[in-house]
Amino acid sequence: MVKILKLFFYIAFFVLALIFFVPKSSIYHYAEAELQKYKIIVSNEEVVDDGLSLELSHAIVSFDSIDSAYIEKINMKFFVFYNSIDVKNIKLSKIASSLVPLNIKTLDIKYTIFNPLHVIAHASGEFGKADAKINILDRNFTMVLTPSQMMFKNYKSTLDNLSKNKDGGYRYDQSF
Repeated sequence: MVKILKLFFYIAFFVLALIFFVPKSSIYHYAEAELQKYKIIVSNEEVVDDGLSLELSHAIVSFDSIDSAYIEKINMKFFVFYNSIDVKNIKLSKIASSLVPLNIKTLDIKYTIFNPLHVIAHASGEFGKADAKINILDRNFTMVLTPSQMMFKNYKSTLDNLSKNKDGGYRYDQSF
């Protein structure tokens, strides 16, 4: 029994050491280079590797040379069985002001090995609350939006493009 506990301890220590010492900033820069192939550029960010997570601050996201969003803080945690990206205070470009409110308070994206075919996201902001799921195998994106009063009042045309659920929420489905 002691040998099994030692083996478990060594494996746990190895995994934690691997997570701590992996060069997360290098992985981030590789991902950033891959995003550039799709004309998505992240600039002006401050990258801090604090051991168990990678934190980005003050990032500007551009798509096709158009500044699309300013992100105050991104915290990425990459563990073996559970990965998460927590984004705080996103301000969209004024170009999107006719479609949606510009401020998003939080965006939480989770991926776990226990549910390997789905990426789950939750967001909240001036638009209300949104829950999204990406099915990797079927290449399908589904979002359920619980709109705020601001959405009902100022962005009715956007809500008209979504299908209404029985529970009062709005649904958007897209294949990619």
